[in-house]
Amino acid sequence: MKWNDPDFLMWLLALLPLLLMTVLMLSRREKRTERMAERGLWSEMLPGYSTQRRHAKNLLRVLALALALVAIARPQWGFKWEEVKQRGLSIIVALDTSKSMLAQDIKPNRLQQAKWGVRDLVRELRGDRIGLVAFAGDAFLQCPTTIDYAAFLMMLDDIYAGIIPLGGTDIFQALEESLDSFEQDRAADKVIILISDGEGTTGDPVALLPRLKEEGIRVFAIGVGTREGELIQTSDGFVKDSAGNVVKSSLNEDTLERIAFETGGFYVRSAPGDFGLERVYRQGIAELQREEHESRMAKTWIERFQWFLGVALFLLVVEAGVRPVKISRERTQRIQKNSGGKSLGSLRSLAAILFLFVPFITNAEETPRSAMRKGLKMYKEGDYTHSVESLEKTVLEFPNIGNYNLGNAHYRNDDFEAAEKAFNEALRTIDLDLQAKAYFNQGNALLARTTVMTGPEQIGLAAELVFQAIGMYEKAILLDPADMDAKRNFEKARKLRLTLEYTKGKWLYDQAEALLQEYKAKGAKHNYQQAKLQLEHILEDVDSTHDESKQLLPKATARLEMLHQALEEAEHDLAIAIQQIEDYQYMLAVPRLTTETDNRKYAFDLKPNLKKQYEETIQKNQEVLTIIQELSNLNIAE
Repeated sequence: MKWNDPDFLMWLLALLPLLLMTVLMLSRREKRTERMAERGLWSEMLPGYSTQRRHAKNLLRVLALALALVAIARPQWGFKWEEVKQRGLSIIVALDTSKSMLAQDIKPNRLQQAKWGVRDLVRELRGDRIGLVAFAGDAFLQCPTTIDYAAFLMMLDDIYAGIIPLGGTDIFQALEESLDSFEQDRAADKVIILISDGEGTTGDPVALLPRLKEEGIRVFAIGVGTREGELIQTSDGFVKDSAGNVVKSSLNEDTLERIAFETGGFYVRSAPGDFGLERVYRQGIAELQREEHESRMAKTWIERFQWFLGVALFLLVVEAGVRPVKISRERTQRIQKNSGGKSLGSLRSLAAILFLFVPFITNAEETPRSAMRKGLKMYKEGDYTHSVESLEKTVLEFPNIGNYNLGNAHYRNDDFEAAEKAFNEALRTIDLDLQAKAYFNQGNALLARTTVMTGPEQIGLAAELVFQAIGMYEKAILLDPADMDAKRNFEKARKLRLTLEYTKGKWLYDQAEALLQEYKAKGAKHNYQQAKLQLEHILEDVDSTHDESKQLLPKATARLEMLHQALEEAEHDLAIAIQQIEDYQYMLAVPRLTTETDNRKYAFDLKPNLKKQYEETIQKNQEVLTIIQELSNLNIAE
């Protein structure tokens, strides 16, 4: 058995003096009556008078009041399991990573402003799934739709201008890849947030409008840059065209506006200090249909206050029927006739009790202060689930200590992500001691989240969380240099980060090796690149003396160089074969066109158009090449 509002039980103690007071008042009344006449004459003066009935009426009233207070405390016993579901949208952010996004008409550059804007968008999400597509001259899915926002932000941080080797801006490919990235069995509204300067160089995105409309996908477009434009500066200097002229990139809004308007979204031009994504979310996305997902079972206790309230009302009815003086039948009939057959005094008592107590019984709300007392009591008793329910009601009134207590309850309830968010809210306090505790506990929550992450795919996210935890411990130590627990956890987190960082790099390399054996060179190249970046990051930012990273990094670099050479050789062979055919040197052209090697297979996977060019060249000269091959086979047979 448990109580939802146990504070009301304290009022039961007040009934003892109340009962004593009423007994004394009745005794005093009897003494006054004795002054008027001796007790032996009372039966003559007050026919039917009974002291016992007066005391019984008094006891019934006090008992009814006690049961009403018990009902207000809302006793609960027995429970049932109910399914609780979260709801969310599915959002794909298509982010332009072409070199034009390096233009600095929005400081520090367009791409960096876009990444900051996406980070602000993630803070607005409440259970919405979000994914990331990077595009330039091609497009690929950088992060599938997920509600693990830390993983998404880690993938976002990996984005840079040039991450896609193929230059240009293909908005068609960006939208098509985004369309293919949605999970088809989800019922929620699907949204694409297209972030670009609009300078499309290939593809016709308007051709995708029928498919977008058919699937009910809204596109919200963010135009990055200015109409006046800006030069594109890279680490190698300003970008130039094939004629050697410096390229100036300007915002092209027409395509972005049309796509957004015709799919039911809208277009926003970014500006310094207001990138526009917050406006897109609040005015365009927030009210869309949300799907139910990630259900969990929650224990719900059953209210039993009705029994106590019912008994209290029954006692009041009984009390109304008990009369201290026995009245004759004729007088009783005369009173009922004058009152319409009802006891007005009894009805008034009953109505007063209902008026005073029923609002308390039916009103399930409680004050933030009482909710905090109840929540902390449940926390001490180990009932963390219901402690969370109570403490959630305190955060508006007490945002600092309320969120801190709520974070502790979430942590004990193994909801580490919710705990981390609550501690983050508690950091707004000006109380430095509370700040230090909140930083320390936030670091613990971040580390605890890594303990439930299994599988190589989550290693990167775990490393990111550990990195964030290190920052929390550093801040806790700055505020409280004597905190030995924070110092110990800081050292543990640093060691764990190094282990996870290297494990991630090694896993990426191993994945690349496996893909290479299957001749999936494009995927292998991407993984080698990511492994190389990861290992370089370890040696530059984590531990410059890490031997394992030093040994693996040259291997990843060599593999990338091998794939680059394979593509160059295949392109070179094709160019020479075409020239040999033009020079009628078919005997020399045949082996260059038809020989299958590992490097040739890698090249075809890296650049599918190259395979198509080989096939077209062979098809165009099929008759001659067939004769040459037959002659070659004949010579071999002889």
